[in-house]
Amino acid sequence: MAIPVIDFSKLNGEERAQTMAQIANGCEEWGFFQLVNHGIPEELLERVKKVCSECYKLEREEGFNNSTPVKLLNDLVENKSGDKLENVDWEDVFILSDDNEWPSKTPGFK
Repeated sequence: MAIPVIDFSKLNGEERAQTMAQIANGCEEWGFFQLVNHGIPEELLERVKKVCSECYKLEREEGFNNSTPVKLLNDLVENKSGDKLENVDWEDVFILSDDNEWPSKTPGFK
């Protein structure tokens, strides 16, 4: 099973209706999709990822790791398999569940 991959360059061509249907399906059935040929420079994407990672490490990681949801999930995994959650990439998660204001300790975030 693979997540939907949508070619954004086809949005303004003959395949617009099909592309729009793929976007709708990705949202409705999956909740997300991978967008390719979107025109956003790779350098910018890498800079955004770096700043988000820095923000998470400097301002949110400790509190998030000590949060009730993470503790419950870790307990569940440990009880089922005996393993612990380690080296998990939580950056995307804290963006969705965090209600804090703009980060104050991450210089490149603003």
